[in-house]
Amino acid sequence: MLHHPLSRCIIAVAALLLLAVTACSRQEEEPGNDLPVSVTEPGTLDEIITPDRRPFITELTIAGSLDRTDIAYIGQMPELRYLDLSAVSLPDNFLPENAFANHEALEEVLLPSTLDSIGSSAFRWCEELQTVQLPRHLIVIGSYAFAGCKNLHDIDPPASLLRIDKQAFSGCISLHEITLPSGLSRIADGTFSQCRSLASIAIPSTVRSIGYQAFAGCDRLQAIHIPSTVKKVGISAFQDCIELTEIDWPTSLTEIDYYTFAGCKSLTTITLHSQLTAIADHAFDGCKSLTEIHSKNSTPPQIEAETFRNVNHLACRVFVPSERAQKSYRAASYWSDFLIYVE
Repeated sequence: MLHHPLSRCIIAVAALLLLAVTACSRQEEEPGNDLPVSVTEPGTLDEIITPDRRPFITELTIAGSLDRTDIAYIGQMPELRYLDLSAVSLPDNFLPENAFANHEALEEVLLPSTLDSIGSSAFRWCEELQTVQLPRHLIVIGSYAFAGCKNLHDIDPPASLLRIDKQAFSGCISLHEITLPSGLSRIADGTFSQCRSLASIAIPSTVRSIGYQAFAGCDRLQAIHIPSTVKKVGISAFQDCIELTEIDWPTSLTEIDYYTFAGCKSLTTITLHSQLTAIADHAFDGCKSLTEIHSKNSTPPQIEAETFRNVNHLACRVFVPSERAQKSYRAASYWSDFLIYVE
């Protein structure tokens, strides 16, 4: 037996070197951090990245063919922050529903370049998600796909995009700007509701309808241009847009629905086009800064008792096209509560 201090020291050093070599070897073999993973047979990702390694993956780059079980397996990597799927193919070029929903660590994702559809709730409640690279051939973003991604600040929808389903970006409170592609025909219910940092958005001229609460609670939105192609704006579409000061309301719309601009407390001036015939109850409820209404219609649009609830009728002046129109407005129900002037 070796009892000499020098011998014991040599043994200790040798043991440390062996541990270091073993650790280095394991690190080199560890997929997902330094080495890309290639999957040739869908459904086998758990054989390449074994379950004992899964909890330690923080960055992962994958190439090859994956299926739903592989996507679900990736979603169970609790420490995964960076995910590159740009070289991956998926069945039907579709990212499954709830694919990465509620993932607590995910920060950046590159989606497959061949992807054309993102399933509903695919990234819902990924609260640390900051950036997603969308493929250039994407056609559909499913309902609630990015809902609740409160740190998502950078997303660029491609020109190919034709559909964004309901609530797709609701609650993305860090999203400050987005350019919608010209292929969209509608903005669905609640698409951007509670996007509290959204300050700028351009609605393309291809859009035909804006859904229920589509922009409700967009605190920083100051101006909105609604193109003349829009035929319907839903209930509460711009409710509680508290910094909204300017509205460009299209001549194509003959009605303003319930609560459309309710709670827009910074709104000071509105222009009602000549084709407008009716404004529903509570449409401008709580617009406490409203001081001017310019109506281009000689016939008073129908309004209800609560259309301008919580608006100071004596401080808000209504301007109409002619003296004849002035008499009509002064005689009309609820318009008579305002001071009416000829433009």
